[in-house]
Amino acid sequence: MRIFRTVLAVLAAATLVAAPADAGQPRPPDAAGALLAAFDTHSIVAKSSPDVGTFLFDLVRDPRFPGRVDDIAVECGNSLLQPLLDAYIAGGDVPDVSRVWRDTTQPSCGFSTFYEQLFALVRQVNTTLPAARKIRVLACDPPIDWSRIHTPADVEPFHDRDASIVSVVKTQVLQKHRKALMLFGLGHLTHNGGSGAVAQLEREYPGAAYVVADHRGFTSDNARLEKGLGPSPSLTPLTGSWLGTLDTTYFPTNRDYPPGTKGYPGVDAYLYEGPAELLLREPLSARAILDTDYLNELRRRATAIDTPPGGLEWPETFFERERAAGVLLRG
Repeated sequence: MRIFRTVLAVLAAATLVAAPADAGQPRPPDAAGALLAAFDTHSIVAKSSPDVGTFLFDLVRDPRFPGRVDDIAVECGNSLLQPLLDAYIAGGDVPDVSRVWRDTTQPSCGFSTFYEQLFALVRQVNTTLPAARKIRVLACDPPIDWSRIHTPADVEPFHDRDASIVSVVKTQVLQKHRKALMLFGLGHLTHNGGSGAVAQLEREYPGAAYVVADHRGFTSDNARLEKGLGPSPSLTPLTGSWLGTLDTTYFPTNRDYPPGTKGYPGVDAYLYEGPAELLLREPLSARAILDTDYLNELRRRATAIDTPPGGLEWPETFFERERAAGVLLRG
């Protein structure tokens, strides 16, 4: 009998050890599922980018993603080089795909690790998918050919970046009745009647987009307010939540609104990936920093368009800004 009781005790202990540590605890919110559900009623989910955490890469890896999303439209991609990007995303042998994000109108894109990793991830995910479900990445920056830029006048036709975004998304997504995840700075995405790309698209396609802003910190009382955002990652709609009743001055809108304005104007949902004080800045690409030919080309471009000393088109200025900023978003 003693041996029998001992065996029972050992089995009971083994059962306790094998039990999940979070058994009986509420599951964290399915932020990815909430974002993907927005495609049920919208052709576009427009999210601020680059991501402040791992949410977006995890989303692309999510097995539900390819069934809901046809295209990923990105800010750091030269639309002139769309054929090159298509070949790379399809798994082709493309020796210099970095041109896609290096040869844009925005020099900072050339040092991005976010797009470098995103394109490689989508390429890999596509190897597991049938042809009908493969994801396409759309380059939306103006189709500039830097080899033809020698004076400030040469670059003027490429200043209107929102027009380029609108053209690509309209012709490649909306007119083809496809679904797209748009990844851009929030200024291009809010649908509040402004001049941004989403606002322009919605004049012809009302309600086409669902706009998601990343949490990068409230402008005041941040520690207290963050406690209401729940475990990360979480996606909270503005409508029907406490965020929608919060005074607009708590959000980093970079605009002035009439007193009493509530919520985050032009935004539908708020993505929380952790406390703002712990969010990391995007690291610079070591490949780009060590590529002397590329740095010299950036200097040539800065000279060609008459960028004054201290302008961010000069790589030295850009590096110094990044060095001084540190590694945390809120340093």
